[in-house]
Amino acid sequence: MNRKNQNKRREFLNNVCPTVALAFMGVTMLEACSSGGDDSDIGGGSNNGGGGNNSGGSNTGYTKNGNDITINLNHSNFSNLHSNGWFNLFQEKILLLKVSSTSYRAFTGSCPHQGTHTAWSYNGSSGEFVCGQHGNSYKTDCSTSGVGGVLKCYTTTLSGSSLKVTKS
Repeated sequence: MNRKNQNKRREFLNNVCPTVALAFMGVTMLEACSSGGDDSDIGGGSNNGGGGNNSGGSNTGYTKNGNDITINLNHSNFSNLHSNGWFNLFQEKILLLKVSSTSYRAFTGSCPHQGTHTAWSYNGSSGEFVCGQHGNSYKTDCSTSGVGGVLKCYTTTLSGSSLKVTKS
């Protein structure tokens, strides 16, 4: 290979390879380590549903009044709460857990580790929410610490088919 072609090849590799490498893994690494402040609320992702992109109202199945969120458990947007036993209401950054037919728990939907809030799953056999960004697990007992701290609990009140969650 002559020197002129070798320099063109080197210039090409220096200019293109970092961009290609960043496109393949750099952006993913940057997203995974974000603080969560720039998360977007789109669809339900790999969660079990999120109830749409609204911030409360009669057609969403929940209303918001200050720190209180009142959920109509009979609304179709919350059918996954009944069938799967949990629900990520990511618009309000709340995880809901059905403990029994008369008992529900609510938790912050922001990961104690990095603050992300749209990528959760629930492991029923271990009783833990699992953050989809890093795989960290958090118990639902409101006291056991996981990576970054305890998954904060909110007060819930059940009255008929209305579940009131007070974020405090």
